[in-house]
Formats: sequence, C-alpha cells, structure tokens
Amino acid sequence: MLASTPVRVAIVVAALAGLVVGYRWWNSPERHINRLLSDVASALSHDGTETELRALATVASLQNHLRPDVSIDLGRGSPLRGRRDVIAMAARVRATTPMIRVQFFDPEIRLSGDSSATTRVTVQVTTREAGCDEVAAAHVASIELVRTEGRWQIASARVLPEDTPL
Repeated sequence: MLASTPVRVAIVVAALAGLVVGYRWWNSPERHINRLLSDVASALSHDGTETELRALATVASLQNHLRPDVSIDLGRGSPLRGRRDVIAMAARVRATTPMIRVQFFDPEIRLSGDSSATTRVTVQVTTREAGCDEVAAAHVASIELVRTEGRWQIASARVLPEDTPL
C-alpha cells in the first residue's frame, strides 16, 4: 500500500490544479462578456408577435447590461443615446416584428486593464417577412464595455461599415 501514497498525492494535486483552472475560467472576463452577449441576444430575440407590455418587460433585462449613458450607432440615422432610449427602441422592435433572432458570432475580446474591454463581433439578425420567409443579415459591430461594481456593461456599440476588413 505504500506505493499508492504517490498516486494519492498525484490525484490530490491534479484535483487542486483542476479547481484552480475551473475557478479562473469561471471568473474570467471573457466568459462574463460572452454571457452578457448571450443575455442581450436573448432579450432581443422572439418567435412570435407580442404586446408592447410583454416586449417592454422582456427587454427590461437589458437594463443591467447597459450603462446609463450608453450609445448605440446602427450606422444609419442618429445614434441612440441613453439606456432608456435603447430599451424603448428594443421594445418597439420586439412589439412590431413578427419574429427576430439575434446571434453573436466569433467575438474578439480585447481587455484594457481590469475594467474596460472592446469586442469586435459578427451580429446576425434574422427576421421573418409577411410571407413567412426568413431573412438574415450579418453585420460586424464594435462594442465598448466597462466593468462597474463587479459586472460588465455595454458603454457603446456601433455597426462597422461593410467595407471594414475583418
């Protein structure tokens, strides 16, 4: 049984190493930012027509993910400024669109210290037209994030021009 002591020590060391790696992954800024993008996509997506009240209630979850002074530039028209305007626009889109699906692909996250980050991400927006045909459009967006009180929030986002190199 003396030969099993090194095996036990190796198992304990491997378990501790696994715990450390798991803890670091769980607390990594990249994981939190990816989760934020997933939550935003879920709040914006829906499969059927909704009342304005239901749409507003659903997009209200965005409040935790947006800075109060957030700026969203969709590349056409004036940028949306302020959390309230962004949430109101998202609620209008949900209430007036029969179906919309938002997905984020391949985020390139660049951290700037402990409290700010930038991600460049492909955003795919799929909608359903009146004839029941789905139409998908993909755009590249740049999103500025800040960490406030322990959580990541979107400070600004803008759709990049189509000729921007990947």
